[in-house]
Amino acid sequence: MSMLQMKRICWLAVITLGLSTAAPANAQGWDDPRPPGRLEIGLGISAWPSLTDLEPLGNGSFDELGLGISGGYHVQVTAFEDSELLLGVDGSFHATEGSILGLVGTYSANHIYLGGSARWRFGERRNMLLDTGLGYHLVDISEIDFESGFEGYVNWEESAVGAYVGATYDIGRADAFDTKGAFVSFKVHFVDFGNVYDQGNVIGVLGPNAGSLSGPIYQFQFGYGGS
Repeated sequence: MSMLQMKRICWLAVITLGLSTAAPANAQGWDDPRPPGRLEIGLGISAWPSLTDLEPLGNGSFDELGLGISGGYHVQVTAFEDSELLLGVDGSFHATEGSILGLVGTYSANHIYLGGSARWRFGERRNMLLDTGLGYHLVDISEIDFESGFEGYVNWEESAVGAYVGATYDIGRADAFDTKGAFVSFKVHFVDFGNVYDQGNVIGVLGPNAGSLSGPIYQFQFGYGGS
């Protein structure tokens, strides 16, 4: 993992923790012994078909799977008879390596997401959730120079707004009042970044048009949530 990627992971963690501490003390509006919200941290893999379909001028391609971290904080705003509505924020950082050789190293694709989301929690144990969100995506394709201390050279960078849908399952949740434990989740992001090419004065192997980069982006996370 490059120093550039590590800095982005730290940036995401600071923002997520800051938003969690700024959350209201009680947003439920009804008598419930549970804490008002839950912070979630997870590790995951991503699959981005459009990324693997890029055709740079040089030999090689991006891997089919990427690795990353995710986090989020949500508070309950409304309770129904058999379900609950939660609102909050979530974000993620995923990096996909590849075999594309540049001038000083290999290329990697780095994807950051941060946005707001709504979650509908239901089930007898309140252990199933349907998720949807809208937020800001930032993606870059960078060449990493390992000989100069993992310094990164950004060949292409773009941002866009996009939405996602997903589902979460709390593993081993004993009852509706249990607020801590492991979870698994699956998300599908829909976003369009346009064409990929060598930007500015950067000389690389992307060329004038390596193809279009867009969703869907599939992400699977495994993590732990606690109040």
